[in-house]
Amino acid sequence: MLDLPMNDPDEGKQTRTTQIRHGDSLGDLIARAAASLGVDKSVFLRTAIAREASRVLEAGSRHVLTPEDAARFAAALDTPPAPTPRARAAAKAYRRRVVHAD
Repeated sequence: MLDLPMNDPDEGKQTRTTQIRHGDSLGDLIARAAASLGVDKSVFLRTAIAREASRVLEAGSRHVLTPEDAARFAAALDTPPAPTPRARAAAKAYRRRVVHAD
């Protein structure tokens, strides 16, 4: 079941529209799915779109490492690379310009 909200008090009046073009087979699928849940197509589509949009945003908000990737990442953090000549020169220039309060 979709757990369709029949009356969503936070939504208020539905005033925005989004138009999509689709073929007969998708139209029939949407109509059959909405009918099987006993709701109209608008309710079904709003719920399905909201659920999918939330899923996409949630999936994109984090990155799950494989165990191998996690091990490589941890190893890289534990053994930082040696500083390059350019990094050494930058650190030396920084120490010349910045006076610490300690």
